[in-house]
Amino acid sequence: MNNILIVTSGTGGHVYPGMALAYELKNAGYNPVFIVNDVAGSVSLNIVKNSGYDYRLLNFYAPPRKVSLKMFLFPFNMGKSIFSALSIISETRPKAAVGMGAYLAVPVLLAAKLKKIPSMIHEQNSIPGLANKLLSKIADKTAISFKQSAKYFCPLKTVYTSNPVRKDIFSIPRSQAAEKLGLNPSVFTVFVFGGSLGADKLNETSFNTAAKLYEKYNDKIQFIHITGTKYFEELNKKYSKISYKKFIAPYMHDIGNAYACSDFTICRAGAGTVKEVEMYGLKAVFVPYPYATDNHQYFNAKNSSAPQSVIIEEKNLKTEDLYKIIEENLNTSAIDTERAVKPDIFPQEKLFNTLINVINKK
Repeated sequence: MNNILIVTSGTGGHVYPGMALAYELKNAGYNPVFIVNDVAGSVSLNIVKNSGYDYRLLNFYAPPRKVSLKMFLFPFNMGKSIFSALSIISETRPKAAVGMGAYLAVPVLLAAKLKKIPSMIHEQNSIPGLANKLLSKIADKTAISFKQSAKYFCPLKTVYTSNPVRKDIFSIPRSQAAEKLGLNPSVFTVFVFGGSLGADKLNETSFNTAAKLYEKYNDKIQFIHITGTKYFEELNKKYSKISYKKFIAPYMHDIGNAYACSDFTICRAGAGTVKEVEMYGLKAVFVPYPYATDNHQYFNAKNSSAPQSVIIEEKNLKTEDLYKIIEENLNTSAIDTERAVKPDIFPQEKLFNTLINVINKK
């Protein structure tokens, strides 16, 4: 069987691009086999388990940054993980191995190198992580999501593919999406979301802004607010006091409907979010997660091509500023009630083509 190993772990930002690539591989007759961390309850493991794709478990942790027992045991963990990866490769006999940016890819791609298996890495963020900086030395190709990332890698092996996105969130008519969410397709719509876990200050400031805008503009504005499970009950009670149209939910699997009927978004700046916002052509206020490694969400937003995007660091996020920005867009935006975004080519198709070239040694 034409197996392809896809190594991913950590958050959805690493997993979903791998899932998008797996879909392209499956359609082309390949069999994606995911390698995920053997950690109960991890986001990546749960997503992959529910995907229907083959997967293998590998127990590996990132090198500790503080002196601890784990630091002294790390070389043994690395050696054991490489041995386990070699066993997986012997069992699956893959055509290639792909690392999606997490530390778990290190022992797997090292094992692939030992077995002379072609390999590729994909960097989602504008500022690459240490794992990909290291792996770029041995991988056959490095695919990047932001052109500005090229300076961190060998130019002869680096290809700009952008960041894979979910195809099913596109090509949805605005009128259809609005009907599903109980909204008016002719009304200016603001989409607020802070990731699957939500974001406290982003939620609070966005609600306060929404309440003020509803007071002045009544039925000329509507909000979609994905709160995160932790914050849903409290925010839903607050929104219930507003009689005008809105859609409030703790999480949204069919997020394409929210994008499809939105004109403006307030959101974090993970690589996947930034690319989805760009491809929908939405105006945005990006509020980068302040504790991201190397502040990479800030640089994702800074390097975004989303139209008229604004970056506000969380510590500077204020109701009056959001109100002013949204009000200006509300009064100047034309609304196409039948809009449906249909990209000519998706980033995962470019990533797939790059991988095929790696396999064929082009």
